[in-house]
Amino acid sequence: MKLRTSFIVWFVVPVTCLLALSNVIYYYTTKQMLMNNHYNEVESFSSNIKVYFEHSQRSADYAEKLLAQNLRLAAMLAQSKLPPRLEQVSNKELTELSKELRVSDITLFQREGDDIVAMRSSNPTQRNISAKEFTDFWFLALKQLLDGKNVSISEGYTLPHYWSGPVDVSSSDPNALHKFGYYHDGQTDYIIDPYFRQEDMEEYVTLASYMHIIERLQKEKPFLIEITGFNAERFGEEIYEVKQNNRLVFPHPTRPIYFGQYAMQSDDDVEMVRQANRDKKTISYQTSVQGSDVIKSFVPIETQLPLVVGLVSDYSYIQNELKRQSERLLTISVVSFLMLGAFVLVLIRRSKLAAAVISAEKIYLENMNSLFTAIRGLNHDVGNIVNAIHAHVQKKEYDELEKVTQAWVKEVVEVQDVVAIRHPTLSAIVQFAASSAIKQKVKLEHDITVTGDLKLNGEKSLDLIRIATNLISNAFDETVKLPVEERLVQVAAWNTGRLLYFKVSNRGRQIGDEELPQLLSAGYSTKFKHEGLGLQVVKELVQKYKGQLWVEDFESAGATFMFKIHI
Repeated sequence: MKLRTSFIVWFVVPVTCLLALSNVIYYYTTKQMLMNNHYNEVESFSSNIKVYFEHSQRSADYAEKLLAQNLRLAAMLAQSKLPPRLEQVSNKELTELSKELRVSDITLFQREGDDIVAMRSSNPTQRNISAKEFTDFWFLALKQLLDGKNVSISEGYTLPHYWSGPVDVSSSDPNALHKFGYYHDGQTDYIIDPYFRQEDMEEYVTLASYMHIIERLQKEKPFLIEITGFNAERFGEEIYEVKQNNRLVFPHPTRPIYFGQYAMQSDDDVEMVRQANRDKKTISYQTSVQGSDVIKSFVPIETQLPLVVGLVSDYSYIQNELKRQSERLLTISVVSFLMLGAFVLVLIRRSKLAAAVISAEKIYLENMNSLFTAIRGLNHDVGNIVNAIHAHVQKKEYDELEKVTQAWVKEVVEVQDVVAIRHPTLSAIVQFAASSAIKQKVKLEHDITVTGDLKLNGEKSLDLIRIATNLISNAFDETVKLPVEERLVQVAAWNTGRLLYFKVSNRGRQIGDEELPQLLSAGYSTKFKHEGLGLQVVKELVQKYKGQLWVEDFESAGATFMFKIHI
């Protein structure tokens, strides 16, 4: 017990604590490593994103430039087909011409006092709208064209006698994008304005919406939940709206979200977008949105627009990797701990077996010493017994002579029978019974008929000796209360397959039927109480080996205790 306790205290406990500590350190180290790897991947990914969006922006700008050039060519062709004076042009003529030139519609603007008004149009919603209510630079561009000047504003696309405004919504149709082109070289008294509606410039809309990039990135990086293009100057501000020609218009360039979805919203997003745009540096942080753990990154894109791309990554893939690593580590730890436990159990088992063997040997030697003492007693009494025999013979007392020789022969036979038992454990038990019988003048009968190769390990041998000697001691304690000639203890053992049966009987007082079942009850105490382990502990030892202990009457008075155990 001392060895086992010391081993557990000085070896098992520290190793267990060390394994637990290493697991905790490994978990947090792995978590930090995965987070750093993710941030590095996002940083590297951000560089690719910048290239993607900058290239896409250039493509969109080029596509818009082509649209502007096509509209200029359409305006020049329209001028060649239209009368020079506005009153000679009809709306129906413009409708047919727009179909011929493959533009969405054509509108003609003319100066009206200090305003410039759409006087003719193939689109009824365009008629009579005032350019003065357009954006300031837009009205200025039209005014410069009518004045025969080159357009000097920076917005849009300028060529001789021509200006095309940025793609935007219009007061005639605030829900769709338009691309307008305005041409006036002085040969007409009106500005020719051919334009494309959103459905007629799908290629540009696709480029400008960046949907192809978003789909490509999410396909390449499945952990990306959401991609959003933020307007760093307008995001977080009130929605910018203007009233043009009695309609509310939300200018497209001032929209807070350029493209993508924005469902994974956080309170810190506005500040993160502005900081990324201000510092021109990617910002990433971990947070929880709608009950999901995510990593948000904000990537500034250097274009003509104040664009910051927001990336929302699923943190669960890191958690899944952590779980996988933790399960792997836990498996290794459990296996290591089980191996350690097995090693400890082997050591404890060996120490326990060694202790059991030592204890069994000690009991065996004690019983052998008692037996040898009895044998020496018999040897010492030989002279006296011979003298007694001689005296009875001389006096012709043959009845007394028979009694002396029978008693002497009985003791010699009992000793011989004990020596004849070859199984060391059973021999030690019978030696104990024989020495007790000689000391206490009790008749002992034993029948040991164990067959086959009965193998008992050290622990089981010790437990068997403890059980049997306790029952034998109890039997002797009870039978010595009778006169010498009535004292009797019987010991028997046999085996059937893997079951070992053991029986101890003794003469004693008569036991009532109601008292007999209580002898094995825990805490039961009568004059049958004995020193040693006690019957309840004996019962527990028997149950340890999936055995059974029971008690029966013996002859007219006394008791028989029997048990069986698996061997």
